[in-house]
Amino acid sequence: MAKVAPPLIHYYFGSKDELWRETVDHSLGELRRESSAICSATRTLAPLDRLRALLQAITHFAARCPDHFAMIVAEARSDSDRFAWLQKNYTGVLFADVLSILQDAKNRSQIKDVATDQLASMLVGGILVYFTVDPATANRRDVKKLADEYIDLMFVVLLEGLAANPGPIVSRARTGRRKSR
Repeated sequence: MAKVAPPLIHYYFGSKDELWRETVDHSLGELRRESSAICSATRTLAPLDRLRALLQAITHFAARCPDHFAMIVAEARSDSDRFAWLQKNYTGVLFADVLSILQDAKNRSQIKDVATDQLASMLVGGILVYFTVDPATANRRDVKKLADEYIDLMFVVLLEGLAANPGPIVSRARTGRRKSR
């Protein structure tokens, strides 16, 4: 499709897999460098402020480049070593950063005693699904505004909860049982 002779690919990249890795580095490298810079620059802030800054960067990237995350999902569904490579070099690194911040917040009693790995998956997964799968987001011109609105909502729900009037339903969800009447 690119009208490049296959020998040139092998000359410059060695193999199609190496070309793929270079392409991924080009597309996801920006996010990894940005998240690394954010983690370094915010290391003295409170954990929830660090979390917001990192998730905001991920959200803005996902809003600008939804196809990049669609590629990750496609690789996760395929039977190849590529997804393991993606996890080791990109998604796993981002996830580890989010998980580390959540663990720090938990250790400082700034969030409830919850399974931080599950919470990290909910936060990052929610961002990726919303901006990758929802066709309405792909047609929006103001993706920066959409990303800001999304992260604001995420933090309202994360910090204030979802229930307008926490009652028996919330209690039941915490215990896994129905309250007796």
